Amino acid sequence: MTTFLYNDVRHFKVNSILFLSLRNYLLENHVKTFTKLLSIPVLIASILSPSALMAAEEVKKENTENIRDGSYFDIGIGQGYQSDPFIFDNENDSGLELFINGRYQKYGFFVEFPHGTSKQQNTVLSLGYNFLNTEHWSYDLRLAMNHRDLDYKLPKSSFVNRRVSHSKLGLRILGDFDNTHLKFIVAGASGDPESGLYASAWLSQNYQYNNWNFYSTLGIEYRNEDVVNYFYGISEGEFPQANEIDGLPSYQGKSGFEYTGQVGFDYPITTDWVFEGFIRTTLLPSGITDSPLVDGNTISEAAVLVKYVF
Repeated sequence: MTTFLYNDVRHFKVNSILFLSLRNYLLENHVKTFTKLLSIPVLIASILSPSALMAAEEVKKENTENIRDGSYFDIGIGQGYQSDPFIFDNENDSGLELFINGRYQKYGFFVEFPHGTSKQQNTVLSLGYNFLNTEHWSYDLRLAMNHRDLDYKLPKSSFVNRRVSHSKLGLRILGDFDNTHLKFIVAGASGDPESGLYASAWLSQNYQYNNWNFYSTLGIEYRNEDVVNYFYGISEGEFPQANEIDGLPSYQGKSGFEYTGQVGFDYPITTDWVFEGFIRTTLLPSGITDSPLVDGNTISEAAVLVKYVF
């Protein structure tokens, strides 16, 4: 009887120890499993939380947006004056003029319509990509013209010769230092489609007095021989009858620099309307002024206008 009780007690202790071990094992593993299962919805909730979504959106913006992305557009009308020394080109006129200036950029790609009051972009339309920006500098690849079309109509023979400007790819660098602005352009020239070099440098300075903004601009432009002769040269036999009637000799010029100075102002009448005016003079190089198609060495322009800013 004593032996039987002793064996029962011993078996009970062994079974108790096994039961406790099994219970602890199951509890420990179930807790770990439950913790892992519980962490899944917590993780999902954290991923879908507004703060996490905003952070992800910020990362996306940093990867896709450009600090120069945006748009502006203004249109104005005013009294203009223009005088140039191109004898047979009828571009000279004074009277009411329309001024349009606009730009749109998204993800670095931009389109510009710079028909405003600045000569720094002598083009009807330009397309490009803004590929790099630093604190003060911006770098663009740009397709644009850097010389306007010229139409020569000879008075006696009524012969018309059109010199078409072509859009060329180039590099534009912009620098902004508070009220001082710099611009550098190196590109293929708008003359002969297969040759020509154009380069320019511009310095602009703004001066603020109450609500009046005054500015001054100095610029220098380089055009090589191919460009000069495309727009202002006369090839042998180019005007077969006009040479005899109008007495135009053949001419080939050389490369040179153009110098431009401009001063202007603008004053906000309201939040949308702006009163503006400018005067500008360009000094032409001898390679252009010596041409039989030219009878002077300066281009003068001025205007007073009112524009609406969208």
